[in-house]
Amino acid sequence: MKQKKKKKMPVVFKILIAVLLLVVIVLGAGYAYAQHTLGKINKTTTEDNKKIDPSEETFETDEDKADESSDSDLQKILPEDVIWPDLTKDIMKDRDVVNIMLIGQDRREGQGRQRSDSMMMVTINKKKSAIQVTSFMRDLYVQIPGYSDNRMNAAYQFGGMDLLDQVVEKNFGVHIDGNIEVDFEGFQSCIDLLGGIDLELSQREADYVIGNSQTVLDPQAKDEDWDLKEGMNHLNGEQALIHARNRSVGNSDYERTNRQREVLTAAFEKAKKSDLNTILKLIDKGFPLLTTDLSHGDLMGYAMTVFTMGAGNVESYRIPQDGSFRPAVIRKMDVLVPDLTQCRSYLQENLYQ
Repeated sequence: MKQKKKKKMPVVFKILIAVLLLVVIVLGAGYAYAQHTLGKINKTTTEDNKKIDPSEETFETDEDKADESSDSDLQKILPEDVIWPDLTKDIMKDRDVVNIMLIGQDRREGQGRQRSDSMMMVTINKKKSAIQVTSFMRDLYVQIPGYSDNRMNAAYQFGGMDLLDQVVEKNFGVHIDGNIEVDFEGFQSCIDLLGGIDLELSQREADYVIGNSQTVLDPQAKDEDWDLKEGMNHLNGEQALIHARNRSVGNSDYERTNRQREVLTAAFEKAKKSDLNTILKLIDKGFPLLTTDLSHGDLMGYAMTVFTMGAGNVESYRIPQDGSFRPAVIRKMDVLVPDLTQCRSYLQENLYQ
């Protein structure tokens, strides 16, 4: 599968936020109002990043998997069979490369901190005057400091943003400068505040969203009022969320990470073309749905960097890239065991050179 795309698909949720903040400032709202506006975004607390006791760690097992997999594409591996290289001295950090982790949390109403359903790293690359978006697949089998090796999406549930950042740094050698988290309800609401987005769908994707496909994994309830088809469609927040979470059409999480980047890019493009009233409404209603560990100064600084940098294109990547992992069954979990040396070299080559 092709990892890098040079077509125009500017930014993602973090950069959407940065541009909206910049609009407020440029329109003369002033520093005091900008600070007031930024105050709508939730700030992380000590409790948000409190680690669970290691005795409470869980494994998201695939119940249909026996100890010995019958799938010829998978191989049974015991946890102790995975030997990790010692790469602790090779952390990539550059003052001209800023990495912001975007976290989509798999949390429903009334639930506490859950696993991260999507993990995207947005890189503001001043060297290349580019924005780069890297998706980390949720089924990556990684080292989680203080816990057993597990799927990567477990790190957020075990220890919040801080632990997820440690996982990215320990396994892939990338320094994370900050995080922004949004749960599914917030994601859906932000799309609706924009008035929906335009997105091209395949016939299979359209059928999945409207519930015509009932034999696939995780089928959706059929909605007779939704008229989606192959080609360009206008999606509301609920439809966009279903599409972004779709693992049932195509190559599972590989294509889902592409869909997530496309949805967030379409939202950014829509925001760029929106009138002032829509932008202010998105700020007023959308910012309270977000949680970040970034300071107000950092947010405004990154916004100004993106503006002055004049980045027109977004480069899109995926970890693990093709040829850098092996599918396996470990602890009854279908996982992707990455070649960390290859993954790090890939990030070094594309983000830091």
